[in-house]
Amino acid sequence: MSLISIKHKKDFRVTAAVRNHTLTLDVPAEQGGTDDGPTPVELLAAAVGSCMAMHIAKYCKAAKLPDEGLGVDLDFQLAKDPLRVASITADITLPPGFPEDRIEAVKRAAQQCTVKNTLKESTVVDVEILVAGD
Repeated sequence: MSLISIKHKKDFRVTAAVRNHTLTLDVPAEQGGTDDGPTPVELLAAAVGSCMAMHIAKYCKAAKLPDEGLGVDLDFQLAKDPLRVASITADITLPPGFPEDRIEAVKRAAQQCTVKNTLKESTVVDVEILVAGD
């Protein structure tokens, strides 16, 4: 299990400490934030795209296919009741000259994304409340 520590900084800004990395998350100014980082929902979509890109790169390296210039662009739509991400669209751009007969394999590699598969299944999120100093 990996420990990720979230600390509130100011207004809606928080930091997330992951291993030896620190990420800043915030909301745009029009939502009361200072826009010092992506929103948690944007980070979720970015996690999906990054995971897909890494799985595709792994496939390309194993198959000795070009991966330089690989890109994933994402768009997401929200739904209400409860407020959530309803859909994420991932557009994958492959390097120039990528073999046509390997495109379906790339799609299968993208489908192996752990983050996408987590969203597809029911994930248990336990919440426990601790009071500092107790």
